[in-house]
Amino acid sequence: MFLQKERQSIDLKEFSNNIFWEMFIKQRAEGSEKMKIILMRHGKSEHADRFPISCTDFAKWVDDYDKAGIIQETAVPESTKLQAQEANLIVTSTLCRSIQSAKRLEGKAPILSDVLFREAEMPVTSFSFFDIKLPPSFWAICHRCGWLAGYKGKRESIQEARERAAQASNRLIQLAAEHERVLLAGHGVFNQFIARELLRAGWRGERKTGRHQWSCTSYTYKEPENRQGRLSRLS
Repeated sequence: MFLQKERQSIDLKEFSNNIFWEMFIKQRAEGSEKMKIILMRHGKSEHADRFPISCTDFAKWVDDYDKAGIIQETAVPESTKLQAQEANLIVTSTLCRSIQSAKRLEGKAPILSDVLFREAEMPVTSFSFFDIKLPPSFWAICHRCGWLAGYKGKRESIQEARERAAQASNRLIQLAAEHERVLLAGHGVFNQFIARELLRAGWRGERKTGRHQWSCTSYTYKEPENRQGRLSRLS
């Protein structure tokens, strides 16, 4: 089953204080299992153009990369398949490489596609830099470093990406409260931003998400001490 829906903004404070705890308390009262969120990086992109390009050509390279799917012949690690089999819901961005990765997991869970989980946008520049041709990976590193330092061009700024990550983490928490175990077939940079927000919200897991394709990083929730008494009385 494949689902797709448009995003609506979430009031973070209202969500944390109301929706999450109401659903969480209800699940605890019904004896549900511990919630789990798995952040997975998508499979290797089929966009194999590695020939040197100029800086002005890099914008087209980024667009082509975002349109590309993944290499279908690459085997999915068994450990990743096992994580997917445990999930009750698989979430993706609306980018092709994310959606195709979710379908390769061979899980039985429905797939929900949401633009909220797209990769942090790569800034591009119109500067020619004397039309020097270098590998796309070099331009990607330069532009991403510039983005981290505050440059955005006409794309999403790092602050805007962090705000979106806060909304994305709360969306995943909401879905975990509904489905218990959720896997996100996401993207390298944005997964890391989401992980930081989950840790801030009290979830337990690694500070850094996996950098390799198909790598999974799991996060589980531990009840705050001031909530435990209230929950035990309701269970």
